[in-house]
Amino acid sequence: MTQSDSPKKIVVIGMGTGGLYASRGATSFDRSIEITIIEKRDYDMFSPCGLPYAIEGKVPSFEDLKHSVPTTRRLKKFTSHEALSIDTEGKRVEVKNLESGEVFWLDYDSLVVSTGSEPIVLPIPGAHELLGRGVHVVTNPEEAEALRDAALASERAVVVGGGAIGLEIAFALRELGLEVYVTKRSPPPFPRNLDPDMGEKIREYLESKGFHILFGKGIDAVNGEDRVESVVIAGETIPTDIVVMAVGVRPKSGIAEEAGIAAERGAVITDERMETNVKDVYAIGDCCLSFSGVDAKPVTVALATTAFRQAVIAGINAAGGDERYDGSLGTFVSFVGELEIACTGYNSAIAERNGFKTVSGRVNMTTKPGWMPEAKDVSVKIIVDADSGRLLGGQCIGEEGAAWRVNVISVAIKNRMTIEDFTRIELAYCPAVSDLYDPLLVAADAALRRFKRGR
Repeated sequence: MTQSDSPKKIVVIGMGTGGLYASRGATSFDRSIEITIIEKRDYDMFSPCGLPYAIEGKVPSFEDLKHSVPTTRRLKKFTSHEALSIDTEGKRVEVKNLESGEVFWLDYDSLVVSTGSEPIVLPIPGAHELLGRGVHVVTNPEEAEALRDAALASERAVVVGGGAIGLEIAFALRELGLEVYVTKRSPPPFPRNLDPDMGEKIREYLESKGFHILFGKGIDAVNGEDRVESVVIAGETIPTDIVVMAVGVRPKSGIAEEAGIAAERGAVITDERMETNVKDVYAIGDCCLSFSGVDAKPVTVALATTAFRQAVIAGINAAGGDERYDGSLGTFVSFVGELEIACTGYNSAIAERNGFKTVSGRVNMTTKPGWMPEAKDVSVKIIVDADSGRLLGGQCIGEEGAAWRVNVISVAIKNRMTIEDFTRIELAYCPAVSDLYDPLLVAADAALRRFKRGR
């Protein structure tokens, strides 16, 4: 085999969802590809969305969240190795063996950057100083296990943040017997996903479960000498043993930016092929700035499902293919207590911020006919472009069926359906599963009436 005929070499930085599926995308396109994955951890990968359930004890062991990726003749993995720098002109990556200290270079034909994100710790007095001494972040099994150990020896916790991870962890701590306060500076929970009227249902539910809800009252300080002793929220000092920072994440794009790869808002800029401004260098997942599937506006989406889709496309293209990413709708579901909280596309505020005039339809119903003994309450809201009638977003909250209803809305948005088209879809019906006039279609009809009135 001549040098020109030698297998193409792909280096992947990061073994999360993105790194794994980039390698699989590449090998699905060309089985002769040689792939090397560099991972700083001493194990391959883990399931981050399972961390709250391991803290609670639903998942028996934190080790259950860790997964191994088999090596093959064409796939090498370097765990306990750190990528130090990227030489884009020489097409090589500088790598350090964290166990031996050895530093060496890996050549590549294509590079996939999948460096993920890091947790945000609020810049308030005491937060950084007491990190690891009562202040916790939860981004990996080790941090989650440390929080569980601390919780088992504690009586009270303050969770800062009202998104999926924050509320899931809050419930886990409550299940462990702690008194739990939840605080965030803006009033509604899930502010990037839910409209305030839908968010209010979450507040009511949390309060009914015994949580102290301090939405709209941001944390001002964390107090303590050697360990956390209290927090200050809206001027009130509240004693606590634990503070969990769950206010979001920021992209880890430093190694790419230092190599001259373009970034914006701290995230690596990519095109529809997931390629950066540097030829043969791709970026995926939490570290990259992609675009919305609603209107192609730049957006960062820290979801495993987004990383998965981007990774397969980047892997195929890194191997020589020509696939296109069609944007992210941010479709997700969070399971908080007994509630499914599911969203897709834009909420009303973000849609209007991006230049849309909106109308919406919302209903509060039961998932099955009222005469069925196991009927559960569900709320559905659909956001529509008031000018064109195109679906822009959907939100659903309930003890069952929220996720599948939002998945249907997601498909409709992806296919650029109008609300009139959407009201004509057929849904399966059986009293044990759903109502004949499903809440999804009732909300759609309500949105259609408002759309027609506005024309």
